[in-house]
Amino acid sequence: MRTIAAALAVLCTLAATPAVAAPSTALPAAPSGPYAELDAYVRDRMRETGVPGLSYAVVGPDGPVHRRAWGTDGRGDPVTPATPFLWGSLAKPATATGVMTLVESGRLGLDDRVAEHVPEFGFAPGATVRHLLGQTSGLPAEATFEVADCHAADCPRPAGRLGALDGVEPLGPPGTEYAYTSANYVALAAVVESVTGRPFADFMHEAVFDPIGMDGAIADAESARKLPPGHQLLWGFPTATKKYDPHGAAYGYLGGDLHDLTAFASAQLRGTVLKPESLRLMRQESKAGTGYGLGWRVGGLDGPLQNAVWHTGGVPGYSAMIFLLPERGIGLVLQQNMYALLQDGAVMESGFGAARLLAGGEPGDAPSAAVHHATVWGVTALALALLLAAARSVAVVRRPARPPVTLAWCAAGLVPWGLAAAVQSVMGVRHLWSWVPDAALALGAAVLAGTATMAVRLVALGKRSGPPDRTV
Repeated sequence: MRTIAAALAVLCTLAATPAVAAPSTALPAAPSGPYAELDAYVRDRMRETGVPGLSYAVVGPDGPVHRRAWGTDGRGDPVTPATPFLWGSLAKPATATGVMTLVESGRLGLDDRVAEHVPEFGFAPGATVRHLLGQTSGLPAEATFEVADCHAADCPRPAGRLGALDGVEPLGPPGTEYAYTSANYVALAAVVESVTGRPFADFMHEAVFDPIGMDGAIADAESARKLPPGHQLLWGFPTATKKYDPHGAAYGYLGGDLHDLTAFASAQLRGTVLKPESLRLMRQESKAGTGYGLGWRVGGLDGPLQNAVWHTGGVPGYSAMIFLLPERGIGLVLQQNMYALLQDGAVMESGFGAARLLAGGEPGDAPSAAVHHATVWGVTALALALLLAAARSVAVVRRPARPPVTLAWCAAGLVPWGLAAAVQSVMGVRHLWSWVPDAALALGAAVLAGTATMAVRLVALGKRSGPPDRTV
């Protein structure tokens, strides 16, 4: 109830305050040099999206050749190359790299059935490790919400989450349909822990992070203590937040500083950790036409990035991107301390545009954030309207009401309940709160106000006597 009360207070404040754009972060003048245009573009995107802090680098096989950091972190301290971020789904190519080390050592086979290693995976008995890596296990995209983004201290380990997939309807037999879902990588973490007998984070340090110098990698709750808060948008204003899944490093809750991210990118360019044939396999489509290899997105972009090996990622508060151009021996990494699910295209365009510039092209137009604004402000407007309706209903409760008018108000009061039911069926209200908190607050306020409106109007109807009152 305190959360709802806070939501009501925020909504009332918003109703009385004209909307203003989030203040942009003050940035120093761009230096001259071969990457001056790239710096200027990234800084402009940072201003336009309201990202509080960002770091990025151009990398080659031997390490970064250019790097920059601007803005502030969630504690208000300046962002530097040593500031850690979370990388979201950049965790997937890192996890795939770790899995392939097990394949190369003979401890795991790409065509091993997942259930042979993890009996808890009852979703598809025929699904293999290869299917998980290539996102073709038959799990639908919405399966992510069944097993991911647990932000409590007592979250179950990966294997303990897989039972939630038993009731999910498969898209088809394993290997026949592609759908991108983090649930596949939760299952991979369970496979790794079963095969190695070690926590996933410990295995990744030994197999991937330590050999390539990712000394500051964040992969568990202990290492995440050093992570400053990221940011989510609340009605257009970046607001500090820190949410971490203690057993989610395999699919999204992996991170580190700019040194760690450039170390991973450079290792991929020079072929450290894995044999060339493993790298080639990871960078080929696992199923024709999907644009997804084993942990990597491959191609699928317009020129000059048509041959790029890449991935993007976002978790509440943070986003990151990696683009590799193996034939040119160069790549780009970028990490930001803000993410908005319904503004994914606009937020990620910083990396896409910078990668196009690096490859010799033009950055292109930034995607619109209209869906985000329409959703958040639409639900907010509904909440404010129902708050006014509830107040009006209280004012006329002593007067007898007409049944048609009461039914109309009850129908209006049910609208937010319908929206809440739709959200629950797709992603769950808990996940809406994690990913789009302003919409969740507005929806909660709308449900409360709608319920109050219905209750008061029904009370008034029960008092009906004499000639009907004409007040609406």
